[in-house]
Amino acid sequence: MSIKVSLTGASGAIGGETLLHLLSSPLDIVPRIIVRKTSKKSSFFKKVLKLGKGKIEIVYGDIRNYEDCVRLISGADYVIHLAALIPPRSEHDAMTTYETNFNGTKNMVDAVINSGRKDEIKFVYMGTVAEYGNRSYKHPWGRVGDPIISSNYDEYSYSKIKAERYVLDAELPHFVSVRQTAVAHKFLFKNNMSDGLMFQTVLNEPFEWVTDRDSGLMLEHLVEYDFENKLDGFWNRIYNIGGGLKCRQIGFETIDDGFKLMGRGVKDFFDPNWSALRNFHGMWYLDSDELDSYLHFRNDTINDFWKRMGKKYWYFKLGRIVPKSWIRGLVFKPLLKYDDAPIYYVNHHKDGYVKAFYGGYHIFYNIPKSWSDYSLLSEGKCPDGTLIDYEEFKTPEYGLKHHLYLDHGFDENKPRNELDIEDMKQAAKFRGGECLSTSMKKGDLYTKLKWRCHEGHEFMASPYTILFGGFWCPKCAEPKPWAYGKLAKVSPFHAQIYFDDFDESEVDDIYPLK
Repeated sequence: MSIKVSLTGASGAIGGETLLHLLSSPLDIVPRIIVRKTSKKSSFFKKVLKLGKGKIEIVYGDIRNYEDCVRLISGADYVIHLAALIPPRSEHDAMTTYETNFNGTKNMVDAVINSGRKDEIKFVYMGTVAEYGNRSYKHPWGRVGDPIISSNYDEYSYSKIKAERYVLDAELPHFVSVRQTAVAHKFLFKNNMSDGLMFQTVLNEPFEWVTDRDSGLMLEHLVEYDFENKLDGFWNRIYNIGGGLKCRQIGFETIDDGFKLMGRGVKDFFDPNWSALRNFHGMWYLDSDELDSYLHFRNDTINDFWKRMGKKYWYFKLGRIVPKSWIRGLVFKPLLKYDDAPIYYVNHHKDGYVKAFYGGYHIFYNIPKSWSDYSLLSEGKCPDGTLIDYEEFKTPEYGLKHHLYLDHGFDENKPRNELDIEDMKQAAKFRGGECLSTSMKKGDLYTKLKWRCHEGHEFMASPYTILFGGFWCPKCAEPKPWAYGKLAKVSPFHAQIYFDDFDESEVDDIYPLK
């Protein structure tokens, strides 16, 4: 019996690996992919298509077109929706980002709902760590149920937040959302060495990496294990994808590891103030082991990835004999001129952006000029001067012991099947609002209830969406222009993360549209 899997995003890093893994499955999996005729395909994708010749079904179209999505999902047993416009491309085209990431997801969900087979189709959506916004050493640990809060000016996270909420609100009989962490993928250098995006990476921000290979294996196992009835209790939930302890770093280490392929490091090429101080996205997952316990996909460490990159880009070693001043001046300084590099915002007086990424001009000008004065977690020093054991700091045990995780506003020790209307009222109050529904079936997390936010907006959402999705009012918690300070003033749920990076003087700030 063949298993029909409809896949979007097959020409991307994770999508290509997923397609490759599906083709190598011991089960009879028939992938159907959607490809735009005008799209430029990478050599890797062309290789995968060649390997799957005669088995891969190709639909020529675009997920922004509903009828193309209908053709793609026809007869499918599983729909794996990975397609998205991601950084750095999303930094430069807000309209296409929204059309692809939100409208494309809406089309895919609607196609399943209207197929006449929604009870038979299992829908897999890939979310992103960017939905959680910026994290610092104050709360480096995150988990499902943490506040959903976009970084300012981040069109990617904004569109992905809207898209995931649509999936949750659609009441699909069988869905799962897997929130992807930072991905160490084969196109990493190509995408980031020709843009200013890398300087948005906060040097002390936590990152829990996973490789594109492991993500592809995860999705292969999802199909296989479910087909073999091994995924009891898995569906209709959200999970965080992460590589675990051996994939946890901070931004500085990640960039530094890449530069080590040239025999140098960040401190040889960058000035401390080239990188943003806040307003990116990344964290260590307190709960990423749960997904691995279901799907057993972790094989790589972040060091394994860099070893592969060292072999692929063997010629980078030539950088060891080139004066570092040449590389700094000819390779990296030109990237600062791109309009998404934080220092570009300073030089071109983009006030809103300077405030978002640095906290203001006065803070930018006070960033240490010497690396010897710049505090790095990986060197055992927090930005506030506190000394830490960094290796211990990266363990979940340390995070739990020192309460470096967020409160969700209800009793999480209570079994899910015991949660009732009083828990909903408690959670709503912690978000600055109220639950207007007066009753619910105990443990029913998917029948929608009525809620009201502090501004009086009333909306319907399932308890799962609010308590375990991290969502709140669709008007106040996901707005453009970005104004999360207004929400933090009245919502302790959002305030606990907002005030890690922003202070009381910024609560009324609104970051205008581009």
